[in-house]
Formats: sequence, C-alpha cells, structure tokens
Amino acid sequence: MNRNLPLISLAVLFGASVTAQSFQDLVDTRNGVHPYASILQFEVGAIGTLADGSGHSAGLEDEISWDSRIYYRDEAFGSRRGTFEAYAGRDGIFAGFTDGSMIGDDTLTRFEFHARPWMFYRDGFYAGDELSQNGLFEGSDYEGYIGFGRPSPDGLYVEFGSYYRTLDFKSSDLTPAAYTLPEDYTAYGTRMYLEHRAVQMDRRRGMPQQGFVMTVIGEREWNDSDGEIGRVVGVRTRLPSAVWRARGRLEWYIPASDATTWEVFVTGGMQDKKDRLQNSEGQRPLGSEWADGSLRMRMHLGESFVVTPFASFQYSKTAVPLGGGSSKDYFFGGGVEAFLHLGQSMSIHGWYSYLDNENRPSISIANDVRGQHMFYLGMVMRFGASRR
Repeated sequence: MNRNLPLISLAVLFGASVTAQSFQDLVDTRNGVHPYASILQFEVGAIGTLADGSGHSAGLEDEISWDSRIYYRDEAFGSRRGTFEAYAGRDGIFAGFTDGSMIGDDTLTRFEFHARPWMFYRDGFYAGDELSQNGLFEGSDYEGYIGFGRPSPDGLYVEFGSYYRTLDFKSSDLTPAAYTLPEDYTAYGTRMYLEHRAVQMDRRRGMPQQGFVMTVIGEREWNDSDGEIGRVVGVRTRLPSAVWRARGRLEWYIPASDATTWEVFVTGGMQDKKDRLQNSEGQRPLGSEWADGSLRMRMHLGESFVVTPFASFQYSKTAVPLGGGSSKDYFFGGGVEAFLHLGQSMSIHGWYSYLDNENRPSISIANDVRGQHMFYLGMVMRFGASRR
C-alpha cells in the first residue's frame, strides 16, 4: 500500500482541479473543490484543430499550435495567512487573494484581477449549421474586483462586490472592411454570487466522489461606450449605457462504482439582447441565451491511468439582423480525456473533442483559428504539492 501511495495521491490533482484550471472557472467559482492547500503546476503541449470539409466560416482551419498554462495556489499566503491563487493561460490571466480576518465576523474579503489579452469576437448568427458572420475582430479587457462574502451553516455562500473594467478592440485579417468596430470604453458594475457546495471526497483517491457545487452570478453594469457597431449594409447598433447579465455553473458528481464516477458539468447564461459585445464573445456559445454542458464518465484503470469519455451539448440564441428576430440552435458532440501519471510530479495529459458548431475557442492567441475537431497532448509538472 505504501509503495502505491505516490501514484494514488497523484491522481488527486487531476480528478478535482483540472476542471477548475480554466480562467472562467476561477472567475466564477468562489469556493470550489481543491484537494491541495498549496501547489505550483505547469502544463505545456500542442493543440490542434480540424475543420469539417472545406469549412464555411472564416477562421475554420486545420492547424496545430503550442499551448501552455500555469497555476499556483497557497492557502497560507503571506503574513495574513490568506489564500492566494493565480493562473495564466491562452484563455486569460487571473490573480486573487482572499482574507478572512480583515473584517472579521466570518466575512471574507476578496481581491481579484482578471485579464483577457487575447479575445476574439464573432458577431453573427446561425443559418442551419453555418455561422453567418457580420464581423470578426479582436480585443482585450482588464478588470479589478473587490468583494465581501459570508458562508451560512447550510453550505450557502453569498458574496457582493464591485468591479471596474477597461476594454480595447482592433481589427484582424478576418475583419470585413465595411465593418465598424466598437470604440474602446470603460465599464463598472456590481456583482452578486450565490454558491452552494456539498461535495464528498473519495478519501482513498482524494477526488470528488459525490455531491455538487452550484454557482449563480448576477451583474449590473454601466459603461461609457460611444459609437456604433456593425456593417454599413445591415444593422448597426449602439451598446446600451447599462446592461444586466446572469450566468451559472454546476459540477455534479454521481458515484457508479468504486472506480467509476459520473460527472455533469454545465455552464450557461442570459444577458441583454442589445449587449452585442458580450453576445459575440467567441470562447463560449454565442448569443443572449446560451448553455454549454457535458456528461462525463471518469474511470480509473489501475492506479496511474484515468480515462474520461464524454458527450457534449451546446445551445445558442442569437439575434438575426434586419428584423429577423432570433435563432435558437443546438449542437452536439463528444470526446475523451485521459491522464497517465508517471510519478508524483509529472503526468501526460491528452484529449480529443468534437462539436458540430463552427464557433469554438481559438487555439491561438495570435489569430482566430478553430475547427469542429479539437485535440491536445501535453505534459504536466507539479511542484510543492501539499495535501489538505
């Protein structure tokens, strides 16, 4: 048993934290599942795309690019012994510090910095399975946030906060000459989090075995945006001076056997139909209403190999120009993810994913490159891992 303990403890990280290691999960989750009190993790690999047929939309290509990310967590950071968390990857940059003693009385004070330097916007709608594009362009945004939250005895956590954000935009090789870009602007707003966590860990593997984490987020935002967005021929609009947004996420773990656990991961959101920029962000489903979910079956094949086949689902509600109302579209797919643990500090991570949606995250930070088929193979290295 002692001889196998390093490999068993190694599996802890990837059952619980791999799903939290994305920019958006760190921004949205307040008190997620973290098996380690401290860890520094690097991942580097190659990511690629394959487009169905010749592709209908600009940006659909067969391409391979480098991919990397870094994640750090310390729950006893500095003289205040608070929790510091940082992440940097293709999808964004995050840094956050949580202090439970600054105000006292069980109130958590949270400071966060969010940055998305490599944003791709896809202003468009669907005609059948084809993404009809009004305009593709690039941008970046940077946000500072401060919030105050308190947990309740029944597991519900409530947090209120305020944020300030700057947004910049520029054209790309895919931007039509007749498309008017939005002007750079700043925004500020208030945000509320409601999160309920009830997760039971597998003590032998240190991984989520059953239970759920559910988070609901509401925003009210004001901005100083000016100017119009869109094509000269077609519908050109202005952003409203104030908008509302709501989004949520769910992690649900259902045990099937000692070595198999069902995982249900769902994110979704609703926002103002006139919130044209938010509705065009290309790293998630497009539209004023959207959902992105997966049903996964995590299987432990021995003590060093974890394989997770999954089925995927997406929903988008996009506005059709020239008074055409809105279009509701559904997309389906699937894939498989796997980890091979080579020791306490190193693992091989790979996955393949297919979705019949022409709008998928770009694999490059330099250009908007995507495809219905996506695949990845990389190496993960960990340092200073300390179990709770």
